[in-house]
Parts: sequence; C-alpha cells; structure tokens
Amino acid sequence: MLYILRRIWRIFSNIALFVLAFKFLEWYIKGHFGKYFIFFWLNTIIAIMMGISHQKKVEQEYDHRTGAEIWEQTHR
Repeated sequence: MLYILRRIWRIFSNIALFVLAFKFLEWYIKGHFGKYFIFFWLNTIIAIMMGISHQKKVEQEYDHRTGAEIWEQTHR
C-alpha cells in the first residue's frame, strides 16, 4: 500500500513540476512585453552574456591531463 502511495505522489509531483515550469515560462515570456519589459530584457541579455562568458572561461581553463598525471605533479 505504501508503495502505491509513493508512486501516486511521485506522479503527482512530476505533473506539478511540469505545470509550474510552463507557468513560469508563460509568465517570463509575457514579462518581455508587459509593464516592466525593460527589466525582463535586461535580465535576459545579462544571462546570455554571462552564459557565453562562462562557457569561454570553462573551455580555456580545462585541463586535458589525466587525474593520475595531476596527482603525480601535485604530490611529489
């Protein structure tokens, strides 16, 4: 019985999560054309710029050595 209740709760929570995600997207998209559109557009532009900047930083700092090579060099 407990197993069935957990499955029902898991299904319900997954559905609720999708509904909340779609409601958030609906609100966010409508916000770009509403009363406070400038804040939504600024947030979107800043988020895109931060994503691009972070992606470039991660690509530059990536170390192609294996874990064993890094361990040997730092623990001699």
